[in-house]
Amino acid sequence: MIIRRYWRIAVFAPVVGFLIAAVVAVVMTDFGSGETEFRFWFVLRSMSNYGVIGLVIGAVALLGGLALVAMTDRRLTKSRRARAFLAALGATGGVVLLAGIIASVLVTMDDALYAGITIGFGVVLGLPAGVVAAVLVRYADRRSRHN
Repeated sequence: MIIRRYWRIAVFAPVVGFLIAAVVAVVMTDFGSGETEFRFWFVLRSMSNYGVIGLVIGAVALLGGLALVAMTDRRLTKSRRARAFLAALGATGGVVLLAGIIASVLVTMDDALYAGITIGFGVVLGLPAGVVAAVLVRYADRRSRHN
């Protein structure tokens, strides 16, 4: 039942993560460079690099959100608002957990300074992932209600 209702999220979440990160790369490259010349290949490379990171964050947020919804509401009996909240919490938790794993690897490699920065980025990137997860779950629930 969960898979039948949320399969669209499984398809679109990594794509949405890629697109959001690619747009952030364009904004950072265009406004952050301070140059008037717009370098196409540099921007394209930045879009692909940031996009892959966004794809990974989208996939981890997807797994975290769906895992928490599946663990707490297996039969989908709770309200739509509760499922959206659980998906947002799971998506944020998944991204922060990924950042924690990366930070622990950095600590073992004697890069403790970067470990703290990584956890900070995990929290900052986890919050929008949670918002997007809540929006996607609300959309999927509304769509399944109409069918």
